[in-house]
Amino acid sequence: MTFPSSPDTAVADQAPCNRNRAALATLIAACATMGGIAMTITAASIALAGVQSELQLGIDQLQWVLNSFIVSYALLLLPFGAWSDRRGQRPLFVWGAVVFVIGAAVAVLARDVTSLMAGRALQGVGAALLTATAPAALTLAFSKEADRKRAFGYLGSSGGIGLALGALLAGAASSRFGWRAALALPIPVMIAALAVVCCSPGALVVHAKSQRAHVPMRALLENRSFMLSCLLCLLFTTVWVALFIYAPLHMQAVDGLDPRSVGALMLALLLPALVMPVVVSRLVLVFKISAVLIGGFLTIAAGLWCMHVAWSGATSRAIELAALVLCGSGAGALYGLVDYIGLTAVPAEQAGLASGAFNVVRLLGDILAAIIPGAVVLHVVRSALASHVGITGETLSQIAAGDFVVVEHLGLTVQARAAFVDGMQWAIGALLALTALGVMVSLKGREARASPH
Repeated sequence: MTFPSSPDTAVADQAPCNRNRAALATLIAACATMGGIAMTITAASIALAGVQSELQLGIDQLQWVLNSFIVSYALLLLPFGAWSDRRGQRPLFVWGAVVFVIGAAVAVLARDVTSLMAGRALQGVGAALLTATAPAALTLAFSKEADRKRAFGYLGSSGGIGLALGALLAGAASSRFGWRAALALPIPVMIAALAVVCCSPGALVVHAKSQRAHVPMRALLENRSFMLSCLLCLLFTTVWVALFIYAPLHMQAVDGLDPRSVGALMLALLLPALVMPVVVSRLVLVFKISAVLIGGFLTIAAGLWCMHVAWSGATSRAIELAALVLCGSGAGALYGLVDYIGLTAVPAEQAGLASGAFNVVRLLGDILAAIIPGAVVLHVVRSALASHVGITGETLSQIAAGDFVVVEHLGLTVQARAAFVDGMQWAIGALLALTALGVMVSLKGREARASPH
């Protein structure tokens, strides 16, 4: 894949010291918001068991607790991205932070699944405003290529930090205070990001032609490097997010671990993802981007194979930990890199729209991460248990969500557990297939490295 060149950028007419402070504030705000959004995803995943227990939900409803956030997020990214190109990033960022906090509060106070999903959907609106503005602002705030690489490395690491803190703190909060406390974790992060921007008048204020230009979506669709980076993002995100949803579910349903223990174990997946984006921002100065991409996907594949082995019989904790470390390392290698490729493959006047489009693809990966493994597990469970008397579609859905108590009165607990474990193995196979496709796309990008943007 062609390493993208720097877009034409014209920052605000400020003294150098003020410009540097504004760029730093922009970086801090972008990293905080991306970390807070990542925390929202992992905290919700850890809290799912508590939500299911209190509200008595099946796997379809559990998926929508996650997807109500993701769907509203995805639907609004493109219009908000185009809007930010015309009107500027700062006002949209401020409104995004406010709306996100309000949505999070609604979700925390929810008493039924409808209000919970409504709050999550409102969070998605705020997240769309934030994501359409903050990453695009980085490409405009840093004019030097080396500074921009480091900025996107930090942005990628902020996602890893958010994921790590989301898992660790959500586990502790769920065990002590319940799932509502876990969902409240991103609120102070977003308030802090809002405070940074409000206290720095130059943050996210960029005078560029991108703020006034109308850029057709076709320009992005014809950008080969951008489209390849979007496909890579889709594949890796689907696998990456699926691990956050289904690894904790397996740990709690099959191994009987409490949320605190699950959160601690998930650090093996999250901590490598925290440091790898910064490492990779240096590696791409030495190695070809395509080599780093292929290495990242192959590392994830090795981790998934280890997870398959670990979950084949009685869970092997050592192999499971090794699997999580490998998957986290591979995903971390891709996390900041695909953002950098996608958002610097376009000129400045397309920055907001490109950020919106790129993150729509990322969110599609988030949706597929919940749907694909869930559909595989449900299919395997249905094939194994549907013929038994007294088994309904709702019961099968609850079994696929890791609830085996629902068939205890039928004497099918052992069979339900075995079907769930078998379904998880097939789900790992589906993720391995997506990882193999990622390697193929990376190779295709290498073949096209001489092609124009």
